[in-house]
Amino acid sequence: MDALKKILFIHPDLKGGGAERVLVHLVNALPKDKYQVTLFTIFKEGINKKLLHPVINHFYWFSKVFRGYSVLQKIIPASFLANRLKVNDYDIVVAYLEHVPTRILSGITNPKVKKIAWLHTKATPELLSRTFRTFEETKNAYQSFNQIVCVSQEVKNSLLHIFPQLENKTLVIENTIDFSFIQQKAQEVSFDIEFDSKTLNIVSIGRLIKVKGYERLIQIVKRVASSTDIKFKLHLIGDGELASKLNATIKKENLENYVQLLGFKENPYPYLAKADLYVCSSFTEGYNSAIIEALALEIPVLTTDCPGMNEILDNGKFGKIVPNATEDLYEGLLELITKSEELNQLKLKAKERAVYLKAQNSTRSVEHLFDTI
Repeated sequence: MDALKKILFIHPDLKGGGAERVLVHLVNALPKDKYQVTLFTIFKEGINKKLLHPVINHFYWFSKVFRGYSVLQKIIPASFLANRLKVNDYDIVVAYLEHVPTRILSGITNPKVKKIAWLHTKATPELLSRTFRTFEETKNAYQSFNQIVCVSQEVKNSLLHIFPQLENKTLVIENTIDFSFIQQKAQEVSFDIEFDSKTLNIVSIGRLIKVKGYERLIQIVKRVASSTDIKFKLHLIGDGELASKLNATIKKENLENYVQLLGFKENPYPYLAKADLYVCSSFTEGYNSAIIEALALEIPVLTTDCPGMNEILDNGKFGKIVPNATEDLYEGLLELITKSEELNQLKLKAKERAVYLKAQNSTRSVEHLFDTI
């Protein structure tokens, strides 16, 4: 019997974000008879840790984020950080997120260790260089990888616009989503609130940060509420730096009957399963896992035009994609709320897309990468 291939994944933590959920789905799904998987997180923090399969080795450096960490990691040589991880003990090392994991991995110099970087969002020089000392260091780092995985074609295009010389080592592998897990968790009864069955319930899941577009979405809800007598309510699932500001806006605009912040939910799927519509209002995305999760539960989708959306929804055939502008999102939401026949058609399309996406098992693409690198 051949020895198991040893693989190390590097990630900041296992908090409740989309990339963290996808990472856990991926490492859990990899064949245990082919790979010995180890997950290193810089910080211990993370609700997703409890979802890791028992056979996955997990270790970390620090219990929680501390002041000055981002500056400190720039000062310390990447080679020192990589050596501290004993990377030479592994066949393949994966930086599963841009920024610090990518910088750590760039410090590996042993040619026997294969290096893979994962890119989850649209690339810009500023974003890629955020945790590097200089843009030149960023360029050298990405050139040192054996492969770079982008989660969508649009993300790949953005990377190659900056570094066209990386064409031959860059590929697209969409996020791994465990449909069975999502459908199983959706059956759990864990409601602290009830959705009104006489109300059209809209759900959005994401961190409460500027890029997610929730500030404009709440203003859109105000406009829609004044344009129709149809009862509807937006339920936002997630936490983040804008929570207090969004709550203040909801109260100021008297939108308590139309918008509800539910906070972070360890298991958001029972709420998502009861939605009549899922909305993504983001200004940009890499590959929105929450939209895949909505489709897995056959929930119709309305989204702004972000990287990855055309791939997920096949250029709008299986969900409504509107131009990424406030007015277009307003018109799209108003149309779906007021035209039940269009919403019902989208639900049928969501069900059809779920069957297709479930069959497109991206884990096999990751296996192929690990086996051939």
